[in-house]
Amino acid sequence: MDDDMTNPHEGIAPAPPAQYDRFVRELEERLYDGCSVTFTLPHHSSTLLARGVLSRLEARGCYTAEIDLSNVSTIEELTLLLLQTVLQLRIGISALPNSSLNDFIDSLSRPEIRAKIKDVVDIPYVQSVKESPLELLDESVSLLQRIPEQSKARLVVWFHEFQVIHKIDDLLLKRLRATFQHQTHVTYAFVGSDPDLMRTLFADQHEALYRFAVMLQYPGVRAGG
Repeated sequence: MDDDMTNPHEGIAPAPPAQYDRFVRELEERLYDGCSVTFTLPHHSSTLLARGVLSRLEARGCYTAEIDLSNVSTIEELTLLLLQTVLQLRIGISALPNSSLNDFIDSLSRPEIRAKIKDVVDIPYVQSVKESPLELLDESVSLLQRIPEQSKARLVVWFHEFQVIHKIDDLLLKRLRATFQHQTHVTYAFVGSDPDLMRTLFADQHEALYRFAVMLQYPGVRAGG
């Protein structure tokens, strides 16, 4: 097993190294092959696991992105986080302002940023709808597909604390599912720390994300919590 993938999750329940390594490799292969997954894991452990798995996928030519929803409570905050994350794939972290949604949209006109994104982002359109978070949300989710598709690569998006989305807006998951299901170059890891809610989101036939992702069980985390 690689040194950087030594099991760092002993606080849950130490898994035998071989069992942990099998989980990591299964997770890597599923995400690389285009199979979205979901499982329950505390936030700190999710961050450590993502670091190792995503680095492996980057070495295989994938784009990767981590989206931490733990402090998100509004559609505006979600939209800003998605836009910042996906555009970092083109611009780089240092060039992106940590600001309000409107200020961020305005910053896209800066020459050094415009030059890097003008082939994938309709900047005038984005600026024209900057007062409409839902339209901007649709555009940001569209970019998740557009950028890797243009590069003929795969983007793997790792959501931390995904269950938070359920609390933002009742119809938000339906809106996301409508776009997610048509994406061909994006794979998702939906990871959350609330086992009951995460199970409901992906196993309840009345939920928008029912059966959208394969449900996995992290070694050391009991089924049902």
